[in-house]
Amino acid sequence: MKRSAHTSIDHSSVARDNDTDDHSSTVRELFREHNRALLNFLRARLRSDQEALDVAQEAYVRLLQLHQPGAVSFLRGYLFKIAANLSVDVVRRRDVRERTAAELCAALEPCAEVEPRAISRQEFEAVCAALEELPQRHRHAFVRHIVEGYSTPEIAREMQVDERTVRKFVARALLHCRQRLGRDEAGRGA
Repeated sequence: MKRSAHTSIDHSSVARDNDTDDHSSTVRELFREHNRALLNFLRARLRSDQEALDVAQEAYVRLLQLHQPGAVSFLRGYLFKIAANLSVDVVRRRDVRERTAAELCAALEPCAEVEPRAISRQEFEAVCAALEELPQRHRHAFVRHIVEGYSTPEIAREMQVDERTVRKFVARALLHCRQRLGRDEAGRGA
């Protein structure tokens, strides 16, 4: 008895593919109907067109990545909730970035007793030297975030690490610079 060669069909994968297509088309429909409202909502929260666009895009990506799209029956509400949570993260990161930049600028402020231009140049050189002492990835994350103003998610994607790692790199670089400036100031004062 000879068996004929045939291809078996995995019905569960076909069903998953159909579910994925249905979910993608649902998200497309949601985009068409509610994207303008979502962007207005995010612009009001973030006060930045670019950040609103970035957060909206991330919200749609997360919506598309749902493992059980049928579990969320109110996708519009869920989309806005995702966007609201992401916008809170953006505002927190912005606040941290602004505080960090302000702290760095405060650390670089010249002393009143010495000629300001000379002190600023010395401190700038000390920061540059401190950055050169860092591992390349720490230095890169610090410069991209603090100096160039890139967001943590952007840097994480670029460096192919998670956002927590980027925050850790930036924090360690900042701590190193502060310590280095502290040692240099102590050395000058002696």
